[in-house]
Amino acid sequence: MQPGITALILICSAVLARPDCTVDTATDVLAGLDANTPIECLMNSQALVAQSGLVYQLEKDQYLKVVCVPKETVASTIQRLADDPLPSVHTTDVAHPRVAPSP
Repeated sequence: MQPGITALILICSAVLARPDCTVDTATDVLAGLDANTPIECLMNSQALVAQSGLVYQLEKDQYLKVVCVPKETVASTIQRLADDPLPSVHTTDVAHPRVAPSP
């Protein structure tokens, strides 16, 4: 069976209530792992976040939220954000961490 669900890891500002943290309001959106069930999606995401050390890279005014979405919607969601980002929203890739600007 082909996995039909993909995790999106949202990094949101602490000023947002958890229900208000969405793909459109997140400051960063990371595509996570594919899964067959919502439970598998959440468990895989928890392991990915723990192994990556992503939590330790967050600012103190940020938090993570994982949403599991149909796999076929991920590419269009990421492309939509790349083509027409909100002022405070952009996408990023786990393999390319942010680099601090030069002094």
